[in-house]
Amino acid sequence: MDILFTIFSFILLISIIVGIHELGHFLAARFYKIHVLKFKIGFGKELFSFQDKNACHYSFGLLPLGGYVQMLGENNPIQEGEDINFSAAKSYQQATAGERAVVTFAGPFANFLLAALVYCFLALVGTTQLSSYVGYITPDSLSDQYGITSKDKIIEIDQESIEGFNDINLALSKRIGDSGVINMTFSRNDIIESASIPIKNWLSGNDQITPSLALGIHPLLPPVIGKLQENGPATKFGLKEGDLITSVDKKEVVSWQELSNILGTLPDQLIEIDILRNQTSRTILLETTSFIDEEGNKRGRIGILASNNFNEWPSDYVFVNKESFLLAPIHGVKETYRYTVLILSSIGKLISGSISADNLGGPIQISVLAGSAAKAGYITFLSMIALLSINLGLLNLLPIPILDGGQLLMIAIEKIKGSPVSDMALEYTMRLGLVLVVSLMIFAFANDIARLI
Repeated sequence: MDILFTIFSFILLISIIVGIHELGHFLAARFYKIHVLKFKIGFGKELFSFQDKNACHYSFGLLPLGGYVQMLGENNPIQEGEDINFSAAKSYQQATAGERAVVTFAGPFANFLLAALVYCFLALVGTTQLSSYVGYITPDSLSDQYGITSKDKIIEIDQESIEGFNDINLALSKRIGDSGVINMTFSRNDIIESASIPIKNWLSGNDQITPSLALGIHPLLPPVIGKLQENGPATKFGLKEGDLITSVDKKEVVSWQELSNILGTLPDQLIEIDILRNQTSRTILLETTSFIDEEGNKRGRIGILASNNFNEWPSDYVFVNKESFLLAPIHGVKETYRYTVLILSSIGKLISGSISADNLGGPIQISVLAGSAAKAGYITFLSMIALLSINLGLLNLLPIPILDGGQLLMIAIEKIKGSPVSDMALEYTMRLGLVLVVSLMIFAFANDIARLI
């Protein structure tokens, strides 16, 4: 069932972002009265199709890895011969250079618009995220070496304001492949402090690690019980899901990491746990069990798992991002711009070699991420749709023949030279573009296979 769910999530995600892209081309063509012959999502054998009163053929292909809008008179490899007489209809070649440029750009623009609308919607309904407090620092990590400790609240990275933990990873993502210094400002006991962390070719290889974890920074997770082990000590002695553990043997507990460390030092012992349940304090006595860890050490445990339900968490541990009806559209545009800049920077670093090309992902990785995002809920799934929609929009704007960016380049050349690019030049550039795109897809697919094995 998990595989079927992953496949369905992938098809839904790709269909949405590709469908919106092609819809942009379609609506722009219709606006300029250019006759559209075909509107297709996916490739290969048609699963279903229909035709409207304007003789436009709509279909959905077996392989949901792309799509196209075919206009009358358009010179591209996908075009097929037509038996219907369209002598009175306006063709793509009869449109002005400006009209063709708008039609071409409308696809990527639709992807950016989709992302902005998604982020606008998420701002309206509100999203709850991890706060920017540090919960745990990996020993001997860069953050540990340069003075950042647990319970610090990160407020700025490289002069960029930080509100939630997502902002930490976004700001750090911009520094992947860089050398120099990461400047971090944080609050400790209401005192503002700073740290300058030196980096060199940071995460330039195929590390596939979250930037915050690469620095040794873990989020602050509250010691709230999410699930209990059946017949475990916590269950036997009356602990319940949603309980907030405040201390163990009178030692204050602020984070899940602290709780885990303290319990680990108390194998097979009678302990006293203070909890907060429904705003009421209680004290529970229980006996821990033990297990042998990977290093052969005896460790204590009580049979509980951390809560991932933000609604159960104390307010200090989360950051709620919610905007008014008037400010939500602005937030949507800002988020789209922010991720667009990040992706453009990453593309530039890939081209320059600052980031390993092994980081490129293909359809397998996207399908896995789509399935995970769908399982996490509609907010995570919508966020992924927005991010991949921006990726698709930017990818299509690259000046590669066969992509929208390549077509815009040809239109610009035509405008400069005062006449259309020759058919021979178009044919060879299209072939080159096809080779480049197919090579990129094969390379990304190979990376996916390498990750699996």
